[in-house]
Amino acid sequence: MTKADDIRLIRTTGLPSAERRAVERAAKRGELERIRPGVLVEPGSLDGLYPNERHVVLVRASSSRLRQQDVLSHESACAVLGLPYVGQWPAKVHVSDPTTTHTRVTAWFVRHGARNRPPTGTPDRHGLRSTTAARTVVDIAATRPLLGALPVLDHALRTVASQPSELQRETERLEKGHAKAALAIAMGSALSESPAESVCRVRFRQVGAPEPEQQHVFARHGERTAVVDFWFPAQGVVVEVDGRSKYSDDPGRSTADAHWQEKRREDFIRSFPEVRFVVRLSWADLMDPDRVRTALVRAGVPCR
Repeated sequence: MTKADDIRLIRTTGLPSAERRAVERAAKRGELERIRPGVLVEPGSLDGLYPNERHVVLVRASSSRLRQQDVLSHESACAVLGLPYVGQWPAKVHVSDPTTTHTRVTAWFVRHGARNRPPTGTPDRHGLRSTTAARTVVDIAATRPLLGALPVLDHALRTVASQPSELQRETERLEKGHAKAALAIAMGSALSESPAESVCRVRFRQVGAPEPEQQHVFARHGERTAVVDFWFPAQGVVVEVDGRSKYSDDPGRSTADAHWQEKRREDFIRSFPEVRFVVRLSWADLMDPDRVRTALVRAGVPCR
């Protein structure tokens, strides 16, 4: 559950005409913010929400237009299920429609024809039905770029929201995009601990780097232990992704203490004779494959 679930939606449908006109006047004065025609929120309600949370609000605002057979799917299912899609969140709500084989786009919805793959879904606290985690993962993997699909897949595997056997069954049911989905499923890893690590794995593939070990442990008897995101043993290179998460999630530590602890951690990693180089990649680096390639090549990791 996110903050988006608790935002109060003000709907004009069904209100007495006088109340409806008062709400519309308030909207014109800027006292209310319009989400959809006839659906408003108090100003500032959406401030501080992440894009996925904003999409949840959009889904909730659109729920009155959902038909009984509609099941939320694709990015909309990701948002409601809490799956970390990486990419542009759509301005329309995506649903699977088991009554047709054709995809139709309307003012509010993208309705994916699913007669040959009728979806199932369990209602959430708002009564919204979404495709299962496994179905959602496969739909995204079959239709979206690998950069967006792998974080969803890795998260589902890591949190055991989907089993590999479920993903395989859903992939076999696909009519289109089977090869694309199969590629993503084959890359899936429960060892990826964040969307950034999943994106990094996609970049490694894109730049032609060798396959690294994930969550490699560096340890000495009687000393501390450090687990690194990626380890290229043949080149002696450690790759850490957005290291802030490793030292910023303890509210009891100051920023200075956190950075000092991270420096000690990296010094410990570098003290192992097999470690030649430590590469740190930020989210901004990951958004540019050329920056990833340059950082790896500089450290001695071969790329295309």
